[in-house]
Amino acid sequence: MNDNKKIAVNSIVIFLRLCIVSLVSIIASRVVLDALGASDFGLYNVVGGIVTLLNVINTAMLSTTYRYLAFEIGKKSDGNPNKIFNTSLSIHAFLALLIFILGLFVGDWYINNYLNVLPDKLPDALFVFHVSIFTAFLSTLFVPFQGLQIAYEKFAINASIDIVSQSIKLGAILLLIYSDTNRLRLYSIIMLSYSILSGVLYALYCYSHYWSVVKLKIYRDFQLISDMLQYALWTMFGALASVGKSQGSAVIINFFFGTVVNAAFAVAAQIESFVLVFARSLNSAAVPQITKNFSGGNSSRSIKLTSYISKYTFILMCFVAFPVLLEMDFLLGLWLKEVPDGSATFCSLMILGALLGCLGEGIPALVNATGNIKVYQIITHTFTLLGLPIAFICIKLGANPYSILVVFCVISFLLAFIRLYLLKRIFEFDVRLFINVSFVRIAMLSIPLVVFYLLYDSSDFTAWGHIAGMVVAELYLIVMILLLGLDSEEKAIIRGFLRRK
Repeated sequence: MNDNKKIAVNSIVIFLRLCIVSLVSIIASRVVLDALGASDFGLYNVVGGIVTLLNVINTAMLSTTYRYLAFEIGKKSDGNPNKIFNTSLSIHAFLALLIFILGLFVGDWYINNYLNVLPDKLPDALFVFHVSIFTAFLSTLFVPFQGLQIAYEKFAINASIDIVSQSIKLGAILLLIYSDTNRLRLYSIIMLSYSILSGVLYALYCYSHYWSVVKLKIYRDFQLISDMLQYALWTMFGALASVGKSQGSAVIINFFFGTVVNAAFAVAAQIESFVLVFARSLNSAAVPQITKNFSGGNSSRSIKLTSYISKYTFILMCFVAFPVLLEMDFLLGLWLKEVPDGSATFCSLMILGALLGCLGEGIPALVNATGNIKVYQIITHTFTLLGLPIAFICIKLGANPYSILVVFCVISFLLAFIRLYLLKRIFEFDVRLFINVSFVRIAMLSIPLVVFYLLYDSSDFTAWGHIAGMVVAELYLIVMILLLGLDSEEKAIIRGFLRRK
């Protein structure tokens, strides 16, 4: 299978996995919100958010592990993946302990002193936090196994494990409805069990199929450890900014408006995740190819992949985001028994921010492949984190809670151009090619979509009318993509494919 076909097949596998996993997540979220109630759901979002903030180490190390493994695999016979894996495993064992100790110290202090929660809910908040910390501890230990599967592009296995784990989690969550015990505490235990199951399945597969890579061996290459930790440090800074953008927003909203508004924000975060996972299926499939081609000396292909990923990611996201934006109120009412006030506005702004974030989506993968990520991470993610104090000041001066997402939408748009500038300084990169391939086509496609959105009025639709409206919107989107979103070369490829079929 050639590399282009491999990317296409892996994208389809990831896309199908995300369809199933997202469907399970949507059903689970509805059950959890119904079982816990808006206040407890908001409380879990805030407390779990603290853990997620501490758990950014996992995200950083996952990226580091599969980057170094993919780079080593790209060297063919000159590489030593076993050395990379064991070094990563040693680092993760240390970091898991660090997360546990640091999490308990910082989390207990914050919950006891600053969490905006009713006094009788404080023991529940502490219990959920302690269980979540243990979940983060165990999840960290399993990160190298997941990174190994990504590096070898075993996305079908990854999909199978996630689908099985998510399905079992959904079955357990359904028990919440019939439980007479403390549902908030039970839900935290279910999430712990899900993390253990998923991690064990990843480890078992790697031990049975990649024994030569995962077999334990002690390496004392302190330079490699130092390089991986430095890379992880700057990747961690990026992950911290990403998590801080969402969880920091949740903390600010909780500080000013309480857990009920947090529930609306949490619903919006679920919708944003649902849209993002579909759009990033292509990016996930292409990242190992970008890294392997770069390490193998074929940097021109890495550049070409990067140029097209941004546009294709935006197009994929539009397939989900466009009908959702048009029928937000209808879909939320269909999904949730009781829709928290303000959820629709939060959702729309989050999706808009996600669409803007697609601009330059492939650039981080190319930057990571070069290994020269320090300046890029500092500038882009510091700029992202500036949204939190700006939003805090806006709300302090009387702005509504939605203003925090408006701030991040503006930042996402500006970051698209900052990324291009930074990449040009790190690596010889044709900015004009990228703009013509990506930004120009995205702008041409966006104009008719915005016009359709402004003219669309579903206030008098029946249920079938809403469904028909979404179908018409998708057909309209496909026509606009074919007319405006694709260049002449891409149209020729499609015509040739249709003639062969």
